[in-house]
Amino acid sequence: MSDPHEMDADDLARSIQRMTLMVRGEAGQSPVPKPEIEPGSVRHGLGWWVLAQGGQLAEEDFSAREAARDLLLNQVRRAGLLVAENVWVWDETGNAQLVLATLPTEERAQRLAERLRDKGISVRVRREMP
Repeated sequence: MSDPHEMDADDLARSIQRMTLMVRGEAGQSPVPKPEIEPGSVRHGLGWWVLAQGGQLAEEDFSAREAARDLLLNQVRRAGLLVAENVWVWDETGNAQLVLATLPTEERAQRLAERLRDKGISVRVRREMP
């Protein structure tokens, strides 16, 4: 029987990520921009997603979908980004898409997307869906 206090590499990586997010939050530095709502927006409460794009998802093959998501998540982490929660978006592209940030205006989302593209991440901006 294994020791319940032992951690495997994945558990350790998740713990380090959680601690990093907590430390950055306490220091006033958010790892990713927090969602903001501009008063009087046309679609109250909805903003613009900045999505990291990965490979094609095989709708019928769960393990292939998970592999595509893992690959994208690793690319995002290698670029130095930490995402507080993995929110995956499915749309007509059929690609793995991870929400990196939600911003109140398309202009701000596009500016962030450009900075992320400079880090080598494939990014697109889309209207947030309810």
